[in-house]
Amino acid sequence: MFFRSGFNSDNDVASVESSLECQDDSLAIQSSKDECDINTIVRKFGLTGELPTDIKMPQTGDFTNIPDFHTAMNIIRTTQEEFLRVPPEVRARFNNDPQRFMEFVEDDSNRDEARRLGLLRLDPIVPASGTPDAGAAAG
Repeated sequence: MFFRSGFNSDNDVASVESSLECQDDSLAIQSSKDECDINTIVRKFGLTGELPTDIKMPQTGDFTNIPDFHTAMNIIRTTQEEFLRVPPEVRARFNNDPQRFMEFVEDDSNRDEARRLGLLRLDPIVPASGTPDAGAAAG
C-alpha cells in the first residue's frame, strides 16, 4: 500500500489524475459581461443617480396576512390556469405573462381597450333616480 506524503509524490500529477476536466461549451452569456460588472453598475449610478430598472429591491413590511406556502402555491396555480382560459391572441398581447395581464386589467385607464378585448362585461344600465318612469315602476 502506498501512502502519499509531501516528500514522496508530485502534487500536480496527483491533482491531474483525480481532477474533473470540463470540455463543454460555457453557458455563460458573454455579451452580458459589461451589464453584470459591478464597476459598470456603480459608474452608471454615479453618473445618472439611478439604479438599473430590472433590479428587484428587497421589501420589508407586514406580511402577516400571507397564507402558508401551500395555499400561496394553490393561488398561483389557479391564477395560471385561469389565465390559460383567456384566448391565445389576448395572452400574446401580454407576452403570456399573467402579471402584465393583471396590471393592465387593474388600471382603470385601460377599461375601453379591455372592453374591446372582451375582458370586461358591458356596464349595466342603471335608470337615473328621480325620473317619473323609475318612480312609477317602483309603485
